[in-house]
Amino acid sequence: MNKVPSGVVHFFEPISSLRRETENRILSLFKDRGYQEIITPTFVYEDSVSEFLFEPLKDKLFKLIDRANGKTMILRADITLQITQAVLLGDFEMPMRVCYAENVYRDIKEHLGQKRELKQVGVELFGVKELEADIEVVSLALESLRLFDLNDIYLKVSDTSIIQELIDKYSLSRNDADRLESFVYRKDLSSIMGGDFPDGLKKELEELGRVSGTVDLTSSLDYKAYKVASSLKNRFSDVSVFCDLFYCEHPKYHHGITFDIFVGNRRVVVGGRYGNITKKLGRYIPALGFAIDLDELVQLLFERSSGR
Repeated sequence: MNKVPSGVVHFFEPISSLRRETENRILSLFKDRGYQEIITPTFVYEDSVSEFLFEPLKDKLFKLIDRANGKTMILRADITLQITQAVLLGDFEMPMRVCYAENVYRDIKEHLGQKRELKQVGVELFGVKELEADIEVVSLALESLRLFDLNDIYLKVSDTSIIQELIDKYSLSRNDADRLESFVYRKDLSSIMGGDFPDGLKKELEELGRVSGTVDLTSSLDYKAYKVASSLKNRFSDVSVFCDLFYCEHPKYHHGITFDIFVGNRRVVVGGRYGNITKKLGRYIPALGFAIDLDELVQLLFERSSGR
């Protein structure tokens, strides 16, 4: 009779106050850095977003019928897409910087033990294609975590375009490209080296795996991801910075620089470029951003403050 649906939680003191304080401190930082808050609708029509959603989300949607017109609506499953659509509809001056603190809803299978209502706090930056934008956004993510005196922050920087450029360079068929992306996603270099891929491609991929690792500020590697990672290591000397050049997302979402930030062994921030989504929506605008998993961060802060 009094059961709560799986995948949702109540927050009581002291976590409820810690959660609110954490959210407000992060949003205040964003606004101090010139990011203006945006609030998006909880509901959206399915046919306006389904084609552009990140593929794994398409079978995790909460659906309901709008009784006014019979159309199918979904609970917001992705904030970035909503914000992107709003920016494309408006006549905004670029660059445009926005921030948010919103819940997303995903119909995760119960046996996985994951949350179906998540709070994300993040930013989106539109209209800047230069690497300075990547450095700005990742720096802001790191500054957000430093508000809480965390001393075991680990940053991984990658670039989804490297593998795509190699696929184009060696004119791989779609089938071979899919195989290659699958191997790279699984970090399975041995299958690549033993496969029927061009020798030049194998050599380049082997080199990408070799030079990936902890950032060396004396290195002269000319990859965008390495330049971004090196700049961040210079700015945040206390952060462990790793650059992964042997990298592929599967399924694809980001297009270009992508990054993850861990505190200890918990991933609390995910971000990167996604201008390919704006192109699909009808007008290309360089775009990038990140999302902080607020509940994961708050749980971590609570555990550390209570000595757990």
